[in-house]
Amino acid sequence: MNATEFATLASAIKAAYPAANIMPDKQSKEVWYTMLRDLDYTAALNAVKAHISTNKFAPSIAELREKCLEMSIPEIPDWSEGWEEVEMAIRKYGTPRADLAVKEMSDLTRKCVRRLGFVNICLTENLSVERANFRMIYEAEAKRVRQDHQMPPALKEIKKNLIEQKAGEITKEGE
Repeated sequence: MNATEFATLASAIKAAYPAANIMPDKQSKEVWYTMLRDLDYTAALNAVKAHISTNKFAPSIAELREKCLEMSIPEIPDWSEGWEEVEMAIRKYGTPRADLAVKEMSDLTRKCVRRLGFVNICLTENLSVERANFRMIYEAEAKRVRQDHQMPPALKEIKKNLIEQKAGEITKEGE
C-alpha cells in the first residue's frame, strides 16, 4: 500500500475510535506505515472494516496484520483434520508403503508425521499417545506458519540473516 492509501486507513481508524489516542503524531504514523505498508491495500481496508465491525477498541498493528492474514491465505486446517489424514494413510498404506503414505499428506501433516515417524505411529501400542504428540507438534507448527505469514517480508529477511549469522558463529565455536 502506498502512503495515500495508508492515510485513508489511518483516518478510518481514528474516525471509528475517536477516544483512542491512536497515531497521535507523525512518528507514530510512520511506525504504523512502516509496519503495514507491505500489505495489500484492499486486504488492509477489509481488515480495518472487519475490526471496526467486531471490536470496541482500536486495533493494534498485530491485530490488523492478523486480520489481513485471515483474509488473504487459506485457513490452516485444524489438527484433527491432519490426524484424520494420518489415520487414512495408516489404513490405506500401513508400514510397507510408508513413503507413499507420507507423500499423500498435506505439507503440515507430513512435517509432523516425519518428526514422529510414520512407521512408529503405525506400530505403536498406544495410539492415543501418538495422537497427543501429533496434536502438540501440529499446533506449534501451525502457529509458526501463521506468525511467519503475518511478519513483514523485510523482517523475515532480517530474521533469516540473523539466524544464518548465529549458526555460523556456533559452528566456528564448535571447531
